[in-house]
Order: sequence, then structure tokens, then C-alpha cells
Amino acid sequence: MENVQFESGRAEIQAKCADKIAKLAAWMNENRQVAIALDGHVDDTKANDNDPTLGGRRVSAVRGALIAAGIAPGRISAGTFGAREPVCRDATDECLALNRRVEVLGARP
Repeated sequence: MENVQFESGRAEIQAKCADKIAKLAAWMNENRQVAIALDGHVDDTKANDNDPTLGGRRVSAVRGALIAAGIAPGRISAGTFGAREPVCRDATDECLALNRRVEVLGARP
């Protein structure tokens, strides 16, 4: 499943990620036995993305979008790992952008 990316210091769903969420919701509506887990991450190298609550707000944004698309809240669990689980460790803008994400993971219902 694809990660949902975020702008630095922000928790709003970007237009380019709305399609990812819509596709995930459609798939979940077709596969009603499926549950997912959402894990929020931040970019810890930039001061404006190092807010300890930011990963949680990002998860809440994705969760809210899925619920608005008809997914039962009980099928979505949430967690936040903050900066502890970067997917990229380089200091480039492209790499840091990959770390500002909500990961969508399969979970057992």
C-alpha cells in the first residue's frame, strides 16, 4: 500500500495524495474483511517538522478521510512513530519528503 506524503510541518492531505486515499477506501469497501493500521512519521531534521504531535495529526487526517469515504472506524488502527523510523537518511529535500508520511499497513481485523 502506498504511503501518504505531507508537506513539511503540515498535516493536511495534499491534493496529489487524495487519489491514493480514494483508491484505498474503494479497495477497503470491496474487501470488507480487511483492516489497516496507519503509522505517522515526521522529518526530524527540520525544526518546523519536529513537532511530537505532528505524526498523530497526520494519522488523524488520513483516518478521517477514510471514515468520510465510508470505512468503519473499527477497521482502522493508528500509531505514531515520529522520526524514529525514517525511510531515507540523506539530508536532501527529496529524501526528507519521503519521511513525512503516513504508512498504510495491513492489519488483522
